[in-house]
Amino acid sequence: MRDSAVLHDFDSWLAEHPTVVTDIQKVLSDELSDAGIAFDQVSVRIKDRGSYLTKIQDPRYPDYRDFDTAYDVLGVRVTVHTTSDVILLVGVMRSLFDVVSVTDKSAQTAGRGEFGYASSHVIARVTSSTLPSLAELEGRLIEIQVRTVLQHAWAEFEHDVRYKNPGHELSPEVHRAFTLAAGLIELADQQFDSIARATSTDGDATDDTELTATMLPGVLTMLVGNEYPMSKADYYRFAVDMLAANGVTTIGELSVLCAPEALAQLQETMGYGYPPGQVRLIDDLLLFTYGRDHIRRTVHIGDHASSRPGRLGNRWQKMGQRPRN
Repeated sequence: MRDSAVLHDFDSWLAEHPTVVTDIQKVLSDELSDAGIAFDQVSVRIKDRGSYLTKIQDPRYPDYRDFDTAYDVLGVRVTVHTTSDVILLVGVMRSLFDVVSVTDKSAQTAGRGEFGYASSHVIARVTSSTLPSLAELEGRLIEIQVRTVLQHAWAEFEHDVRYKNPGHELSPEVHRAFTLAAGLIELADQQFDSIARATSTDGDATDDTELTATMLPGVLTMLVGNEYPMSKADYYRFAVDMLAANGVTTIGELSVLCAPEALAQLQETMGYGYPPGQVRLIDDLLLFTYGRDHIRRTVHIGDHASSRPGRLGNRWQKMGQRPRN
């Protein structure tokens, strides 16, 4: 196939979707934020035109034949703080996209007895049934990389060094330094996981203790368990505000809201595709308990207050527009 023909579909599609990068970045950021999932950043890029052409012509990629089979023209990267969050985010991607494959690069590297590149790569298709805001991308393949902030720093620096030295084999000293850094990063990520687990409980609190944003993650972990992951740190002040707006200001009152039967009813009603983050869980429990009053009392709360009425309205409809018994 001639180069011009190979590039025609690439150029035409991008010309028809001039805002695709910002569209995907906004939708995914909003989805993760709405779910109460902790993440560092969502970034989106379009594959370089020359790299696309080179890969199509590379016999090592026999399934990468044309624009429709080019799975990485659209690339998404989500960075998180812990390796536990990587596992969680891959699960979230399964619920948002039609996943074709998942490759754990970390496991592949470890399986070779090495330290090095670590990331989870998800190849998926956009589906309007779960992401209606991206309906115009229906069926489009997309590559999503999920990695920790430290893994991302290593990968970016390693790529930068190799990019600046094309065609030159790096010295054994440089290879050794990269390997050592990768090993230290793996150890650091393990310690961050340990810290997250160790700080997710608060054994000194009592039922009449006033709720604060600082203590809320640990208290919720005690009340609902580890099934619901911690949210972004700054979301917890929104959660405290939402709780207070509905008269829930102490641990005892929160424990009533989070009663096992309430959680079970909410899970059955919502049919979550993945465990919601703690703050999203609180928001849904309040909506499930207080109904329209919760919408009225908290519609102004949060970083995305302008879209909150619509999001709450959609959830309220899913709940059948009536609070739980």
